[in-house]
Amino acid sequence: MPVTLRRAALMDAAAAEAGLDDFGDVPFAEALDALLASLADEAGLDGVRADAAGAGIVRLLVKRLRLVDDRKRYPAIADEAVRAPIVIVGLPRSGSTHLHALLGEVEGIRTPRFWEMALPSPPPERESLGTDPRIALVEAELARTPLELQVRHPFAARRPEQCNLLHDWAFINQTPIASYHVPSYRDWVLDADHTPAYDAHLRTLQHLQWRTGGRWALKYPKHLLSLETLLATYPDAVLVWTHRDPAVVVPSACSLTSYMRELTSGTVDRERFGREWAVLEELAARRGVSVRDRMAPPIIDVHYHELMADPIGTVASVLAFAGVPFDDRSRAAVAAFITADARGRPGAHRYSAEEFGLRPAGLRRRFGWYIERFGVRVEDGA
Repeated sequence: MPVTLRRAALMDAAAAEAGLDDFGDVPFAEALDALLASLADEAGLDGVRADAAGAGIVRLLVKRLRLVDDRKRYPAIADEAVRAPIVIVGLPRSGSTHLHALLGEVEGIRTPRFWEMALPSPPPERESLGTDPRIALVEAELARTPLELQVRHPFAARRPEQCNLLHDWAFINQTPIASYHVPSYRDWVLDADHTPAYDAHLRTLQHLQWRTGGRWALKYPKHLLSLETLLATYPDAVLVWTHRDPAVVVPSACSLTSYMRELTSGTVDRERFGREWAVLEELAARRGVSVRDRMAPPIIDVHYHELMADPIGTVASVLAFAGVPFDDRSRAAVAAFITADARGRPGAHRYSAEEFGLRPAGLRRRFGWYIERFGVRVEDGA
């Protein structure tokens, strides 16, 4: 294993950068070792890309060290109660990013922003959530990413982002599976107890909430893979389950994630990738529905075509279900975001099922149980 992908070396580098050495009590060594072994043995990284992967892990370890230190310096963080979070789940590419951003415009709703999840320490303050100096640091880093990535998934330092960034420092996470060919780590994650990841998730939410308040609205499609643990961590969570034609969302997800993997890994066998990712999406859907049926949490279903046809009405329905007021000021803020977002789109995301070795008809047969169960509309042209 390259030195840059050895746990001890990465931990030493993180400790030196942070000036700290307490990595806390949330387990992570087994998960990190599984990831490092898979990166070294299976990802096919050259020296430069292996170094970049190692540097990314060091950043997460530094984040972890600083979160642990903040919790010791400010023990009141541990007393924060995260009550009834609104959590958007469902198939990816089904309008969840847009809905999450709209909810973030509502008075009293708190969405985690990209910058504060990337650089959470010290704990943010309400008065400077829009002006914190860390925003410029994250903006500068994001400015180096290709515009094409923005076409496939809009992101910005101040924009809400999916909440896997709350538990990435536990190293039980889907992001490396998207970014690298790491099949043994993928299988380890699918079999793992996700409790450490959700312990980290909760602690980070407490950290971000301590000086800012608000009721959380969160979003991450892959919560479906570990929905039971999510609900054990947040037993009063309100779920928003987004739906869209699998013949559209699976190729779209393949297009986004394969592009991410090309950036980090150099090359991608698109047909193999497509077949593997379709299986992962099917597994996530089946796991999520199984937990939904068994645990019966409060859920509101949102269909993509309804969200796009009436975004303000959809937001109103979600908020009514969650017991959140939606006054004229919030309605105006949501409407203003919709207008600004439409103007700021950098281009159209173009993709096809066939480029990933998939067929729309085959995907609809595979997900026929899901389409029938939720009355999903089949989209023309897919």
